[in-house]
Amino acid sequence: MECSKLERRTNVKFLTKLNWEIKQILEALNAIYGNNGPKKSMVYKWITRFRESLIECEDDHGSGRPSTSITEERVAAVRSLFREDRRITIDYMANAKGISRGSANSILVDNYSLSKLSARWVPKALRHQQLDRGAALSVSILNRFETNEEEFLSKIVTGDKTWIYLFDPENKIQSEVWLS
Repeated sequence: MECSKLERRTNVKFLTKLNWEIKQILEALNAIYGNNGPKKSMVYKWITRFRESLIECEDDHGSGRPSTSITEERVAAVRSLFREDRRITIDYMANAKGISRGSANSILVDNYSLSKLSARWVPKALRHQQLDRGAALSVSILNRFETNEEEFLSKIVTGDKTWIYLFDPENKIQSEVWLS
């Protein structure tokens, strides 16, 4: 638990034991913490609990069972799949390792701090106005080239050789890559 959360609850308990009114307690907390103070509903909850002679400032323990779906073996299995192919999907991972989609996603996002990034821009269908503008720009560039070839070519900047791996996805989802 955060130290400041415990501190706030302790202050509420102290002021409640001094028999301060709820309005006074809220004003005091706002004066001390400002915008970072506890919400009014939480203050009411804690005042009620402390007036019922609750001694602890800590939260009650949850009744739910602990999560058992994410184990070290499953984390290692997902890591091996992820290292083989960064374009792997959550569905494929879940089916290959026999785990739920939520567990596969939690392992990648929570354990490895990964998120999906589209590796390639996949164009959408252009409107007629956009198509006409693109055609007009192409004609304009072609006219500049035909007017003065030497000057036009002297303004082109080239770079060193680059090797490019060709992967031509059919849609944007196929082009997504897991990145940290």
